[in-house]
Amino acid sequence: MKTNFLYFGQGEKTIVFIHGLSDDLTYWMELSSELENEYKILLYDIRGHGKSESGDFSIDILADDLHELLFKLSITKASFIGFSLGGNIALAFALKYPEIVEKMILMASFSQCDEQLESRFLEFKNALDISFEEFYDVIIKYVLPEEIIGRNREVLDHIKHEKARTSNVEAIKSGVNMGFGFNCTDQLHKIDVPTLILAGRNDEIVGLDLIEILNKNIKNSGLVIFDDTKHNLLIGRNIQQILKLIRKFI
Repeated sequence: MKTNFLYFGQGEKTIVFIHGLSDDLTYWMELSSELENEYKILLYDIRGHGKSESGDFSIDILADDLHELLFKLSITKASFIGFSLGGNIALAFALKYPEIVEKMILMASFSQCDEQLESRFLEFKNALDISFEEFYDVIIKYVLPEEIIGRNREVLDHIKHEKARTSNVEAIKSGVNMGFGFNCTDQLHKIDVPTLILAGRNDEIVGLDLIEILNKNIKNSGLVIFDDTKHNLLIGRNIQQILKLIRKFI
């Protein structure tokens, strides 16, 4: 499978960034541009997203895609930062290929579904059956605070229409379906690498109950909760704090 990626930067340590559902590698540009003088950076589009090819979709397949990419780039040790679905991939990768994982940062991610998350997934699935634009309108209210949406409505509408032209709706549906069945909570005790968990206090997709499950079951973990933040942690007021946390942790 053809995987689109960018590998750049300086430094001895490598950070692999894994984006979330319906995103692509550009999600990480603001963080990576700040870190590229200190670390080697790998950004990539998961299958069916961005410029990567599509195909069969499961958490094991996505973990294997990443392993194949690292092998081709001769990366034998790295830290992994995953957002939402990207965090699921990071967890699956850490369980399957623990020898490669040095440290892990999970952002707004989960190890199992609860009623709230299942309800959101069903909402997303129904919206995708209508159109990408409908999905975007549904998910954006869970991703960003209302004041940010209000201030940036014109820009967000432009992004919506651009992504509607290029997004693979079937791959996004596959990601939603995968989320329904994802459950690795009973394996979290096997993860012994240092893990930092980041979450939004007002996240109505992945609630704090699911975040606490991660923190409780990964033995070498720490938790930071961002106030006035929904599912997307990478909003302006959080960027510098997240960069500081990454530098200190990795």
